[in-house]
Amino acid sequence: MSALQIIISAILAVLVLAGISMMSKVRTAVAGNLLSAFAMLCGIVGTLFFAGVVSVWTIYVSILIGALIGSLLAARVQMIQMPQTVALFNGLGGGASALVGLLSVHGDSAFVRFTALLAVAVGMVTLVGSLIAAGKLHRVLPQKPVVWKGHALCTLLFLVLTLAFVVAGTFAHGACLTVCLVGAFVSASLFGLWFSLRVGGADMPITISLLNSLSGVAGSIAGMAIGDVFLVAVGGIVGAS
Repeated sequence: MSALQIIISAILAVLVLAGISMMSKVRTAVAGNLLSAFAMLCGIVGTLFFAGVVSVWTIYVSILIGALIGSLLAARVQMIQMPQTVALFNGLGGGASALVGLLSVHGDSAFVRFTALLAVAVGMVTLVGSLIAAGKLHRVLPQKPVVWKGHALCTLLFLVLTLAFVVAGTFAHGACLTVCLVGAFVSASLFGLWFSLRVGGADMPITISLLNSLSGVAGSIAGMAIGDVFLVAVGGIVGAS
């Protein structure tokens, strides 16, 4: 990573922080939201530019399509539906981090494999957990806590399995690494499912706050896997907020 990319990443991260600070006041909330969004857009474009990804018909058109879809969906959301919308956004962030981990897991170093597998694990917990949270808040799923037989034991088992697959995959190669990747993917998803189903609708905002932090942590870990300073910084900001 060049010095110029690091400097630009640092400036954009400061702009994101400034935007978040502005969002704490009603008068400047809209401007702060736009500032953070602009900094994120610049970060995405800058990352693609420095990585040599300049194909207009593959990357930038996809960004435009995604922005249009997001704008249309956001315009239809009522204020009383904002909690489940935030939960859905958290899930999409976790899913994106998991995808980055999936694509970078076959790295040459143990550090890359570890961070990639960890990004997959944390990202899938965030994605599945957020989808359950959004479903409960939107009354698509029962709002009462769902507790199955041996629920606590299964939740702990899935967590232990996820950590075991991540650690084992760090030192694995070839087919063994693929097995660890699939294992971490499945066990982390099941942990997110078992964890979120047990939370009732009244306590779901607390869970969404936790999942919001996890989405940032997943993004930061994914940034470590691909060596992206901006993603690490912004993920850390979201994780701490």
